[in-house]
Amino acid sequence: MFECLPPTPKYELETSDMKTILTNIVLATFILTLLSSCMENTQKDVRIYETSESGNQLTELAYFPSIESNLKISILPEKRYQEMTGFGGSFTEASAYLLNKLSQENRDLILEAYFGESGARYSLTRTHMNSSDFSLGNYSYAPVEGDTELEHFSVEEDMDDLIPMIKDAMAV
Repeated sequence: MFECLPPTPKYELETSDMKTILTNIVLATFILTLLSSCMENTQKDVRIYETSESGNQLTELAYFPSIESNLKISILPEKRYQEMTGFGGSFTEASAYLLNKLSQENRDLILEAYFGESGARYSLTRTHMNSSDFSLGNYSYAPVEGDTELEHFSVEEDMDDLIPMIKDAMAV
């Protein structure tokens, strides 16, 4: 009744294979996003939500005053209004903490996927000062109220995870 199958072979990926896979995933996502946003003659279902002083709080709007003509939005990629400086993301204590839980090899792969020449090549980043909603706890770099001379100023809270991640990203 039961058929015995040979055991499934285990596949181990080389570091270069993982880099290629991560790079391809990032590039494919980017390309699909670009293509889907530039398609002509496609009708989209648009919903409009409003948060306003009049009391709407993410209220879906269904009624609009009538207008004389239809509104047309054109995307003109050949027309340039500003220069693209770069792409990036945020350094957070939570992401740095989790990154430190990985093996050095996987940590390096992730940093390369975001910041490296073979990855997304992030060139702009930001981080929080003091704790944020992506921190492991609440803290302040200047915990003593009225310390205008910053005698008690310290970034010690970020020395274990966040600052090393920023330095590692800069090194990539």
